[in-house]
Amino acid sequence: MTPIVVTDHLVLDPVIPPLWVAAVTLALAVVVVAGARRWPAAGGRWATLLVLRLLVVAGIASLMLRPSVRWQGRREVRGEVAVLIDATRSMGLRDALGPDGEAVTRIEAVRHAFLSAGKPYGDLAARAVIRPYAFGTHTRPIDRFAPTSEDRRTDLADALQFAREKGPGPFLTAAMILVSDGRATRSQGMAAAAARHLAERGVKVHTVAVGSETPTDRAGDVVVRDLRAPQRVFVGNRLEVRAVLTTLGMKGRTIEAVLTMNGKEVARRRVAPGENRTVQELVFTPMADEAGLTRLALAVAPLDGELVTTNNQALGAVRIEKGGIRILYLDGRLHPEGKYIARVLGEAVEMDLSRRILVGATAGAAAPAPGDLDGFDVVILGDLPASSLSRATISRIVERARNGNLSVLTLGGLAAYGAGGWAATPLAGILPVTIRSGDGQVKGPIRFKPTAAGAKHFVFNLDDPAPRPVDFDALPPLSGASAVGPVHATARLLAQSEKGHPLLAVRELGRSRVASLTVDTTWQWVLAPPETGGARAHRHFWRQLILWLAGRDGRPRADVWVMTDRTRYVIAEPDRPPTVEVTVGAKGNEMPRVRLTGPAMVAVPMKRCGEAPRGAALSQWRGAVPLAVPGTYTVVAEAAVGGQTKRAETRLVVEEQDFEMADVLADHANLKRIAEAGGGTFRTLDGLGRLLAELAAGLEPQYEAAERRLPLGTGRIFLAIVIALLAAEWLLRRRWGMA
Repeated sequence: MTPIVVTDHLVLDPVIPPLWVAAVTLALAVVVVAGARRWPAAGGRWATLLVLRLLVVAGIASLMLRPSVRWQGRREVRGEVAVLIDATRSMGLRDALGPDGEAVTRIEAVRHAFLSAGKPYGDLAARAVIRPYAFGTHTRPIDRFAPTSEDRRTDLADALQFAREKGPGPFLTAAMILVSDGRATRSQGMAAAAARHLAERGVKVHTVAVGSETPTDRAGDVVVRDLRAPQRVFVGNRLEVRAVLTTLGMKGRTIEAVLTMNGKEVARRRVAPGENRTVQELVFTPMADEAGLTRLALAVAPLDGELVTTNNQALGAVRIEKGGIRILYLDGRLHPEGKYIARVLGEAVEMDLSRRILVGATAGAAAPAPGDLDGFDVVILGDLPASSLSRATISRIVERARNGNLSVLTLGGLAAYGAGGWAATPLAGILPVTIRSGDGQVKGPIRFKPTAAGAKHFVFNLDDPAPRPVDFDALPPLSGASAVGPVHATARLLAQSEKGHPLLAVRELGRSRVASLTVDTTWQWVLAPPETGGARAHRHFWRQLILWLAGRDGRPRADVWVMTDRTRYVIAEPDRPPTVEVTVGAKGNEMPRVRLTGPAMVAVPMKRCGEAPRGAALSQWRGAVPLAVPGTYTVVAEAAVGGQTKRAETRLVVEEQDFEMADVLADHANLKRIAEAGGGTFRTLDGLGRLLAELAAGLEPQYEAAERRLPLGTGRIFLAIVIALLAAEWLLRRRWGMA
C-alpha cells in the first residue's frame, strides 16, 4: 500500500485499505462490548476490563494502520576527494625531475609523486573515497593516476564544472585536488569562477602545479606562430610577411628562420636571443614573381634539447595575380584631381598608366585614334567634352566594352556627362547612370557616403595586411558633383551624397566593367589631417577602383571560374572545423560540379545565388563545406559550356593551430588564482604528500539530509504493550474470580 500522509509529521502505512481497517476495528469493538454484558462483575471492575479489551482492539487497528512519526534529519556519509589530473599533450613535455634527478615528462612526475606519497594517501583513503579523473578536451573517470597525455585542449573550467554539476551520489565531495601545468587553452579565466562556486558549496579546491614556469635548460623551445600576409598581391610587387618568433631557454644560441614560397627558399633571418625568454616579430618582403596561389612557410630547424619541434613552423598562403594593367587616362584640363590620380596609379607596380591632356593647340594630336585603344585594359575619361574625341574613337570605346575587351571609368567635372555633350554619344548607352544634355552641376559641400551595398563591395574593401575601416564622415567634404539621372536597372549604386545624389555607380557588361564617378575633388582627402586617414583612403580607393575595373578583384573573367572566401583557414577547435565558402561563375544554367582534393576528398554541394542579373554573362553558384584535416587543397570546378566541359581550379591551405604547444611553460599563476578562488591551497608537485596528509588530518565529517521515522504501531515495544494489556486483563479476571 502507498503511505498516507495525515500531517507533515504523521504517516500511515496500512497493510489493508483504511476503510477495511475501520470495519474490522468496529466489528471487534462490537464483539467486545456485546461479550462484556455477560460478565458477572459490576461497577468499576466491569469498566476496567472493558477498557483493557478495547485498548487491545485499538492496538490491533494500529498494527494494521502502522502509523509513524517522521522528521527531517541528517546522517553522516563518507566523503569523496576528487583528484583531477591534466591529460593534455603538454603533460608529455620532459621538463620535470624524476626520483633520481633525471628529466621525465610531467605526467610521469605525477605518477612518481603519488607513489612517493603512499602513507598519506593511505591515511586519506581510510577516511574518504578518492576518485581520480582525467581532464583535457573533456573530463572522464580513470582507474590510475597516470593517464595518457593525448588531449589537444586544456579546459580547466570544464573539469571543475564536471565535479560541481555531477550531482549527489553515494558520496559527497569533500575536497578537490587539481593537478596540472595550469596552461589553459579553453575557457581562459573561467576556472576561477568555477572554483568559487565549489567553495560556496563547501568544497575546497586545492591546486598542484607540474612543470617549470621559467625557461631552463630543461624547458627550451622555439615557437613560430601568427604568420600573416596579404590575401592577394600582384606579380612584381613585394608582399609583406610577418610572423612572431618566441624563444625559451635559448639565450646565447643562434636561430635561423627560413621563409619559403612553394617550397623554395626566398629569405633567411638569423636571431641570437639575449635572454632566456624573447618574443619578437619577424618581417620579410619577398618579391611576388609568379602568379597563382603561393604557399608560405616560415620554419626553424629543430635544435638540440628542444621540448617540442612541431611548433617550429607556421604556414600561410597568398594569391599572386598577374599585373600589368594598361590604363589610358584622357583629361581635358590640368587640375589637382588628375595630378593626384596619376600619382596613385603611377606608383602602383601592377599598373601601367598613360595620361594625355587634351587641351590647347595640341589637343587634336594627343587624342587617341580608334586603333590606339586596342593596347589598353581600362580607359578613364576625365573632365573633357565629347568633342575632344572623334566619333570613331568613342564608338571604338563602346564596341570594345560591349565585346568584353575594355573597361571604362567616367569622372565628374564641368565638361563631363550631359554638360559635355556625352548624352548624344554611344557612350551614354553603357554607363551605369542615365545622362541628359541639360544636366548641370550639384553644388557642394558634399559628403561622400558609401551605400550599404557599397560598403561590402571590393572597391571599399581595403586590402591591407591589417585593414582598418575608413570613416568617410571624418574626411573633408567634396566641392561638388556632376548632375546625373537615375541609376540603370542593371547597375549598382556604391556611393551617394547625404541627399541621395549618385556619386559612384558601377555596371557589368559581360566581361567588361563600367563605372561612373560624378565627383572630381577626391584629392582633398590627401590634404586632410593625418588622423583622418585621408591619404590612405584616397590611395586605396583609386587603386581598388581600377583593380575592379580590370577584373583583378579575385573573380576570374572566364567561361568558368572558382574562388574561395579565403586562401588560408585555421583549425582552432577540432570539433568545430572552419567552413570553406566556394563561389563558382559559369555560363549557362547547369549546376557546376565542385570538389576539393588533397588530404581529404570532399564534394561541395552548390546552390544558385538567385537569378542571374539581366545582361550578366555568368551565373553564380555558392556552396560551403567544413574541413577538419589540415593540408593544401585544390578546389576543382567543372561545368558544361557550349557542349564542352570547362574546368577551373584554385588552391587553399588549411592549418591546424596547435594551441596546446604554443607555450610550453607551466602557468603557476593561473593555478594560484584557482586555489585562492576555491578556498584551497596551492602546492608544487613535491608538496603533494603534505597536502594529502593535511587533508587526512583535517577532513571534516560529511553529512547529507535524511528522513527519520519513529514507528508508533509496530515494533517490539508496541507488541510488548499489547501483550501487557492482554496479560493485565487475564490477571485481573483471575484475581476477581471471573471465568
